[in-house]
Amino acid sequence: MKNPWMSAYLSAANQITSAARGQIMAEASRQQTAMMTAWGEQATRMWMQMMFPWLPPQK
Repeated sequence: MKNPWMSAYLSAANQITSAARGQIMAEASRQQTAMMTAWGEQATRMWMQMMFPWLPPQK
């Protein structure tokens, strides 16, 4: 026989865990996007300085 209290407890715990996991994944995605954007800008700046040293550096 199933324990109704345990079922209710596990359902609530699963709901909270799912919400927390969604928030964590969203934050990880935001940080990953910011990191890749910064990396792309840095790589572009480095290559431009190497290929065109006579141009003034970009800010």
